[in-house]
Amino acid sequence: MLRRSHAGAGALLLALAIPAVAQAVPTLQPLKPCYVTAQTGSGPQSEGVQVTAAGFTPNSKVDLTIDGAPYPGGANLQIGATGELLLPGPVPAPFVRAGSRPFTVTLTEQGNPASTVSATAKSTALGVTVDPSSAAPSAKVRFEGLGFTADGPIYAHYLRRGKLRKTVRMARAPIDCGGFSTRRRQIPIKDPHLGRWIVQFDQSKKLVDPTAAGIVYVRLGIRVRLVPR
Repeated sequence: MLRRSHAGAGALLLALAIPAVAQAVPTLQPLKPCYVTAQTGSGPQSEGVQVTAAGFTPNSKVDLTIDGAPYPGGANLQIGATGELLLPGPVPAPFVRAGSRPFTVTLTEQGNPASTVSATAKSTALGVTVDPSSAAPSAKVRFEGLGFTADGPIYAHYLRRGKLRKTVRMARAPIDCGGFSTRRRQIPIKDPHLGRWIVQFDQSKKLVDPTAAGIVYVRLGIRVRLVPR
């Protein structure tokens, strides 16, 4: 009797030692902190958000939403045989005209709402402002910008009649969401000629063609006028 009892207890302990199969938890690769949007001659443009996820039920379908709202083309996205998201391309970041605002990307498995994953980033409008908007060419004004998210300094190239007159480094490196804020002379040139000046802000030490692929830039117009005393 004792031997049978011990044998039964051993079988019970062996059964309890078998671990339960854990349900897969979906994961979403981290997003960039900021995505740049800009108003261009061809309309609003937004940087693409690469959405890469895994851990869903193999061969299931998921829905993609942004800030809780359905995203056009984001329904019935196919999950692969190993649980990865098969997204054909990047998703444009929500457009903003000025400043920055956060947005949240969420993936939810159809028929299994517990299988969901989210990530948050910011949309940032590319732009530069100057304060005050009207000042003497030699007066110091505050230049503030956003959206210069590449690594490296931010430069201002001063042009008149299509020719480069001077380049000034505005910041050693961008801060949050590609921002900078600095006080500089409005036109750092002694006795600048009257007329319209163009200031191109970018992250290239040398002036480059703004129409070249991959160039992120902002242009401001400044008019130098003769003011009667």
